[in-house]
Amino acid sequence: MRTCVRYGIALAAVVTIACGRPDSKDNVRKALDQANMQHVDVAVDNGPNIVHLKGSVDSAADRTRAEEIANAVVGTSGRVLNELTISGVNDDTAGALDDKISDTLDRMIDRDPVLKERDIDFKVVNGMVTVKGEVRSAEEKNRVTQVVKAAPGVKDVANGLEIETAH
Repeated sequence: MRTCVRYGIALAAVVTIACGRPDSKDNVRKALDQANMQHVDVAVDNGPNIVHLKGSVDSAADRTRAEEIANAVVGTSGRVLNELTISGVNDDTAGALDDKISDTLDRMIDRDPVLKERDIDFKVVNGMVTVKGEVRSAEEKNRVTQVVKAAPGVKDVANGLEIETAH
């Protein structure tokens, strides 16, 4: 019952905070604090409005709850990547898996005759991939998303690529 009450209070805070939306980081931080999740770190890539949830939580339920709260705040104005780890689960192997995913993505882009000529960077945390850089068209941006989603081990992707403007 106590958890339901806390969740209800957090949800009410989310609705109240989301109406103004001046700053995703502050709004998500306030909503997580209301839900007694002060240990979850929040970072935001402001251009593409990608909210990163970072740190470690005690259970899968806490991981899911943090993501639900952040998604309620961000809504359709951005994207949430849940990079939270669960304490004691795969702590030793997560970094090695992320490195492997990143290497695979670099090879996949290098093999593409068009994309290899573009400025594309990958950041992988717990299987969540953030893509940054520049491409020349929406088609290229979509193609990068398809390549990333096809890579083994990728759980989710936030494509923050910018499309170059003609000079």
